[in-house]
Amino acid sequence: MLDPGSYGIVGRLALAAFVSVAPTLLFLGLVRGLERLRDDALLLELRHREDVDVSPNDDVLDVLADGLEFDRADRSEYRCPSCETPNDSNARYCRECLAQLAEG
Repeated sequence: MLDPGSYGIVGRLALAAFVSVAPTLLFLGLVRGLERLRDDALLLELRHREDVDVSPNDDVLDVLADGLEFDRADRSEYRCPSCETPNDSNARYCRECLAQLAEG
């Protein structure tokens, strides 16, 4: 039979086990849930289109964002000196390589 002092130790060990295992189980549940939300059918459909370049490891949102046409007629663009990516004229950092853009 356990004496009353050992109940405190058992409780602390149970709490330590819970604190160390619970976040891992929550993370694994989140990963599994996000895998279920992934829309592979949409990627397969986009892969058959000729104007969109899709590989099996691409993210759905990245593919859709690349395929969208943005109206930039009213925006002036500034090209990054490092990677030549077009950025908005008021941007302080390049959206591709994160290099600091010259002010002016």
